[in-house]
Amino acid sequence: MNPLSPEELLARLQAAREAGEGKPGSPVRLRLHRELAAAAPAFVPNLLELGRGLQVAEDAAGTAAFTEAEAILRQAVTVSQRSAPTLVELAYFLNVVRDSPQEMEPLLEEAIRQSLHVLEEAWAGLINVLVEQEKYQQALNVSEKALRVFPESPRITLAVESARAQAVHEGLLPPES
Repeated sequence: MNPLSPEELLARLQAAREAGEGKPGSPVRLRLHRELAAAAPAFVPNLLELGRGLQVAEDAAGTAAFTEAEAILRQAVTVSQRSAPTLVELAYFLNVVRDSPQEMEPLLEEAIRQSLHVLEEAWAGLINVLVEQEKYQQALNVSEKALRVFPESPRITLAVESARAQAVHEGLLPPES
């Protein structure tokens, strides 16, 4: 069996979303998500939707549906290399369904660390690309926000220094003494 193309994955995911009158826990929708999970076990968006659907399925009160949902969410965490969205999804499941806030807490802390790292990288990149496009005022505005959240970030500090230097060069800021 050939692997599904990205277009096929998305088409099948969309078909599953629209099936069963769009109700996440409908049997037909769950069947389509399970089929897609069998064909593409590392396709995280489908795993997350399947995990959510199992939690609200008509027979979700039974432990089998919750056990399957937990296994699917753990699989999503694993194949996504512990991405922040999958960690959050599993954390909420563990807290709401399993009544286990002590398991939820470290997962959310890990998700926060990852999200902050991505945000830091994104802001540094945005500042740099705005400078490259000579959008110095925008770069300076983003710099202010980024420095409030990450005052000690070497990446952001370097990007901000570059933005300020270019703004001074262009006469948008006075030279610092």
